[in-house]
Amino acid sequence: MKKCTQFMAVLLILFSTGSLYAQQRVSTTGKVLSEDGTQLESTTITVVNVNTGAVTHTISDSIGVFTIGGLVPSQKYNLFFEHVGYEKDSLMNLSFSQTENSALLIRMRPDASSALGDIVVTALGIKRSEKALSYNVQQIKQDELTTVKDANFVNSLNGKVAGVTINRSSSGIGGATKVVMRGTKSIVGNNNVLYVIDGMPVGNSSRGDVSSEFSGPAGGEGISDLNPEDIESISVLTGPSAAALYGAAAANGVMLINTRRGAEGRLRVNFSSNNEFLSPLIMPEFQNKYGNRAGEYRSWGDSLVTPSSFNPKDFFRRGYNTINSLNLSTGTTTNQTFFSVASTNSQGIIPNNEYYRYNFTIRNTATMLNDKLHTDFGASYILQGDQNMLSQGRYFNPLLPLYLFPRGEDFENVKIFERYDAERRFPVQYWPYGDQGLSFENPYWTVNREMFISDKTRYMLHARAQYDILSWMNIAGRVRVDNTNSVIQRKLYASTLQLFTNSSKGSYHKTDETYKQTYADVMLNINKRFTGGISLTANVGSSFEDHYTTGVNIGGRLFTVPNLFSANNFDPSQPGAGETYLRTRNIAAFASAELGWKNRLFLTTTGRTDWASQLVSNGKTTPIFYPSIGLSGILSDMIDMPDFISYLKARGSYTEVGSPISQVGITPGTVTDPMSGGTITPISTYPYPDFKPERTKSYEFGINSRFLNNKISFDATLYQSNTYNQTFLASMSAASGYSGFYVQAGNVRNRGVEMALGYKDNFGGFEYSTNFTFTKNLNKIIEMVHNFRNPIDSSLVTFTELTLQEAGGVYIREGYSMSDIFVQGILERGRDGHLIPEGNGFKVDRSQRIKVGSVDPDFSLGWRNDLSFKNVSLGALVTGRFGGVVTSQTQAFMDAYGVSKVSADARDNGGVEINGVKYNPERYYNTVGGQSLGGYYVYDATIVKLQELSLSYSLPKKWLGNIFTNASVGLIGRNLFIFYRKAPYDPEMTSSTGTYNRGDYFMPPSLRSLGFSLKVSL
Repeated sequence: MKKCTQFMAVLLILFSTGSLYAQQRVSTTGKVLSEDGTQLESTTITVVNVNTGAVTHTISDSIGVFTIGGLVPSQKYNLFFEHVGYEKDSLMNLSFSQTENSALLIRMRPDASSALGDIVVTALGIKRSEKALSYNVQQIKQDELTTVKDANFVNSLNGKVAGVTINRSSSGIGGATKVVMRGTKSIVGNNNVLYVIDGMPVGNSSRGDVSSEFSGPAGGEGISDLNPEDIESISVLTGPSAAALYGAAAANGVMLINTRRGAEGRLRVNFSSNNEFLSPLIMPEFQNKYGNRAGEYRSWGDSLVTPSSFNPKDFFRRGYNTINSLNLSTGTTTNQTFFSVASTNSQGIIPNNEYYRYNFTIRNTATMLNDKLHTDFGASYILQGDQNMLSQGRYFNPLLPLYLFPRGEDFENVKIFERYDAERRFPVQYWPYGDQGLSFENPYWTVNREMFISDKTRYMLHARAQYDILSWMNIAGRVRVDNTNSVIQRKLYASTLQLFTNSSKGSYHKTDETYKQTYADVMLNINKRFTGGISLTANVGSSFEDHYTTGVNIGGRLFTVPNLFSANNFDPSQPGAGETYLRTRNIAAFASAELGWKNRLFLTTTGRTDWASQLVSNGKTTPIFYPSIGLSGILSDMIDMPDFISYLKARGSYTEVGSPISQVGITPGTVTDPMSGGTITPISTYPYPDFKPERTKSYEFGINSRFLNNKISFDATLYQSNTYNQTFLASMSAASGYSGFYVQAGNVRNRGVEMALGYKDNFGGFEYSTNFTFTKNLNKIIEMVHNFRNPIDSSLVTFTELTLQEAGGVYIREGYSMSDIFVQGILERGRDGHLIPEGNGFKVDRSQRIKVGSVDPDFSLGWRNDLSFKNVSLGALVTGRFGGVVTSQTQAFMDAYGVSKVSADARDNGGVEINGVKYNPERYYNTVGGQSLGGYYVYDATIVKLQELSLSYSLPKKWLGNIFTNASVGLIGRNLFIFYRKAPYDPEMTSSTGTYNRGDYFMPPSLRSLGFSLKVSL
């Protein structure tokens, strides 16, 4: 009985002790924010038990929330908070109650001397410490986009990012921008970057690709629809290693856009207004001294008694660009909301060129279920339109007849561009000079009666949900829907050239196109720390992406009533309707793992498998696997360094990515013959049975370093990439029954260097920072096609040169760069070394192609300077491209027509002097000018200019009262001054976003802008 009593007593003691233990162990929660209310993800919290010395760790989640368990109420704890880019913080001697524990709130201050700034958003929106990255990622903050705003924010990145070539569109405000990272890789495919918004790819439908001089006006692109005030930051992933998790879509690099969200705290209201006035920056050099002969358009006549007062610059008007934006942000610890509205209204320098855009955005983030469920919902609605976005070319271009107008004639006579025709009973075009074989029309008629109008409505919806399974594991799912409806119209009035209308009553074309993109993914995310300083960050997931374009178009010559632009007025005998359809789909599985040791050494691997619809053959799709591996080490934490070295990281990576063929419907089982006017036109190309994606194999090595207590920064990357499986079309004999077959071969290499050097310091209230970026890339076609077997007769096919008709006849050759310019035709010389007269000109030798240079620069530089003292801030950006060449058809035609300053100087000097011999200027320029001998119109493409300038003043707080928290006014300018230039136009401007753009064919002049800005916060 006594033993039984003792046994029961022991059980009672054990039970009581267990119950007491269970009662005494408690938990607490908290949240980590920055000073401005930003939620700090992946903050490391170290928990030290003061009584026992026991140490545990935890990490804040995606909204900064953390949980600490196993706390004993009778004991005290010290909490230490550490986040990259912020000063360390702590809470000391805390006690926790079993019944009541208030949530902890920690606000961390940015570390001005931080070595590498904040957490970086990388592929798929995954956030990682910059210390761990084995590849180059560059970040652009919001103020770099909004200080001197552009209707297309991508233009604001020029000169601020190494390894990226950005060319502004010649079509003016809102035009598409050409962006190439680390060189062009695909000979016939797409070389533009992938845009990603909040981790999810976004389709960038573009009207910026102008393939030849006969193309019509260009337009904008999808990414230019974004409001720059909605962007928090941009992560630029220049290399395939950085973007490997996007697989086939990311071979050309990624621009990852992180948008703003609501912040915890009171309601914040921000308003900004930018107003700029536009004028031509560079105009051709004309002559007004020599007139034209009677009945001729060319100005090769005698010297005028009174020089002509005609100035083509007067044709242009003063343009403007006004951007107004209003946004609101508010939230609690569990729910935050952001809302914005913006308007962009622009008028180009060419009459009747206009652009507008209206943006509406709302976003809500929330946490629930004891901070385990995190949601993110957003919606954007955009109205955008443009009119007469001229880029270059012969057709519908007022600049040809304007620039070449005969100097002996009175231009005032044609300013009244239409006159009433009593017989036809409506106004018709007045232009007494004919089309001159170059489709000339009255310039004012072209801009007022040949209308190219585009109107677009677009909405984007996204949703994200994340559930925290454990403190170090969560699962997240996202979906994004992006739908755009575009209506594009072309209205050509009666008396427009019948080459364009095929009717004396005008013509009308209308396209109604719908583009839909759907993206969805799901990911399991792990962020775990182990004993011994080991950490693991891993992600496993799958994604789905669908691009679907449909369109209906009508068009034709007007039949009954002139200038009645309606389908009911079409010629019934002429088929004028069509329908377009294009759909691609990609399904992927991916994984990444980062293994860290003591926050000093990091090994990263990724893998992705794509199933792309473009590669479907007979109902089957071969999976394509893309791997990557990288290693980075913080050398300054691993070995002793001199005192002046604050931070040093070395990194290296190897990656394979790719992109599917750009064509659709050409593989067995998917071939679709086109139909037009009720007639089927069979595809004559042999269906290739085994298409493979273009595959890019790339490696890079680099360092990130900081010196003198982080005042000086230097980052450098060396890289090389080789792109294989280029797709070519080879011809076949007529006896085979096919016109040609596809060949997949080739090897295009890009190698180069990216560097960034910065300095930042504070001198007693005077702050100064300067940053240099350096970019150099060398492109070479290592191999084209060698011994490829013909699928019909098994013969071997080899070709080492190619003329791309789809790119305006561009010629490329093995062993040279994709950007090299070849010309065919030089002036032939006799035995005495003199030019040989022939007809109205000189004899020309067209027996060989000659390389005259490359459009790629030898290197590019950007130099940014920012100074601030008290309430005054000054910022300036100087950009330069050095080396390379461009061509100018504009200058060639001006010389041939005798309206250039060069042609007048030659006449003044008694002829064109070559090797001491003077030749008749008219005969000479008739031979080399126009479209005859492009090799004589090649120019050094070096240009150095003041790209951006801003001067702002922040109003003193005492002036603002209790209503405003901040207010500033400023002067802003873009392209204000050119320090050096040799080409007759701005060589940084492009008429096309396509791969091949060799120069200028009557492009509008680049723009200089000067204006003011206002920013107010409530």
